[in-house]
Amino acid sequence: MSVSKRGRPTVYNQRIADQICDRLAEGEQLEVICSDPGMPPASTVRRWACEGREPFSSSYARARSIGYERLAFELLTISDADCIGPDGRADNALVQKQRLQADTRKWLLSKLLPRQYGDRVTAEIAGDAERPIVTRIELVPVDPVPRLQELTARDDDEVTVTPLQALPSR
Repeated sequence: MSVSKRGRPTVYNQRIADQICDRLAEGEQLEVICSDPGMPPASTVRRWACEGREPFSSSYARARSIGYERLAFELLTISDADCIGPDGRADNALVQKQRLQADTRKWLLSKLLPRQYGDRVTAEIAGDAERPIVTRIELVPVDPVPRLQELTARDDDEVTVTPLQALPSR
C-alpha cells in the first residue's frame, strides 16, 4: 500500500517549474496559477526565484518579462475594441469598463516597468550662457543659546530652572 502525500508540493520540481513559467509567459498571474491543484503555494514559487535556483530564477524572470509584454498587448486590444451595444449604438457602460481596464493595466505597467512604461519626468534648468547659474552655500552665524550657568549668574531671581525629572508627564 503506497501512501500518497497530502497538501501542496513545496519541494522544487523542474516539471512544475516549467509549467509555472509557461503560464506566466502567457500572462497569467502567479496567484491564479498556484491556486490550481497540484501547484505549490505562490510563496514557495517566489522563494524558489529569490534563492537563485538555476535555471528557474532566470526562466522565471524571462517569463515575467514576456507576461508584461502580453499585458501591454492586452492594453492595445482593449483600446482597439468596439464599444457598440446590441442595439448598434455606442454603449457608455462598455466604454467606461474598457477605460477602467486600460487605465488599470497602464498603471500596473508603469509601476512594474517604470523605465519602459512609466511617465518621464525631466528637470531642465535654463540660464544665460555668459552668466552661469551659481549655487552657493553660506554658513550664517546665529546667536548661540545662552548656557544655563550664564542665565543663573545674571539674574538669580528671574530664572527658575526646572530639572527634566520634575516635569509632569502627559
